[in-house]
Amino acid sequence: MKALISIIIIIGLVSSIHAKTNNISKKIDIEYVRYDYLGSYKAIISKPKGNKKFPIIIYSYDEFYDWAGKDLANRRGYNLEYIAAYFAQRGYVCIIPIERYRKVKAIIGVSNYIKNKPYVNPNSIHLIGMSEGAFLNIIAAETIDNFASMTLIGGIEINDKGHLSNSIFKYKKALNPNLPIYFMLIHDVSWRIKHQKKLYTKLQTFYKNITYKRLFKEKRWFWDIDRYGKDINLFILKQYNQTHETRQNTYKPPQYQPSF
Repeated sequence: MKALISIIIIIGLVSSIHAKTNNISKKIDIEYVRYDYLGSYKAIISKPKGNKKFPIIIYSYDEFYDWAGKDLANRRGYNLEYIAAYFAQRGYVCIIPIERYRKVKAIIGVSNYIKNKPYVNPNSIHLIGMSEGAFLNIIAAETIDNFASMTLIGGIEINDKGHLSNSIFKYKKALNPNLPIYFMLIHDVSWRIKHQKKLYTKLQTFYKNITYKRLFKEKRWFWDIDRYGKDINLFILKQYNQTHETRQNTYKPPQYQPSF
């Protein structure tokens, strides 16, 4: 009986995810593009409706997506096309490097690719990253000074082998110590809390403008952008409006119902 109930719940969840994705995809154009930067990469890109130059979001996903693959990630509720469309509905060009694994070059390359498009504001590129994706964004931000803000969701260093592992990797001096950072600490399991706090402590030695928020949710909760995306949007708008005229999104989405 319990197994049957679990199956029904899973089927219902998958159906809900597909319904949301199909609904939003009818209103927002989703493209898959290729770009080159010391190698060839792929990305998902979504664009708002309108003819103005839009701010940009570069989203770096949770490492779960790479090892699970698109189909399983979608079934679990981690749909990158939906995330891209979500931000496009709020007035951003959103681009997501895919099949990225741990290649920081994919993030640096996509920032160079997108900033030259006629429909974007190259001075308003915002990084959003989750887990290891957040860490890769940190490395990108200390490699090129292209970014207007950075949101880190459950950011952790790479606890593995290789030149990016926490036993080998050495941080550089921040290119922009005043870069606005939104650090969202996921307060779920003890080991993840520990690693996030360790990363946060290190960031405080390089950056002066960090907004910290602790959320008592498990990491999978954050795969659904409906649950907290509005907070990231408000953070980005706050940074923009402090130094520019108030920006209004040019595309108004239909009546929005959060998923929780």
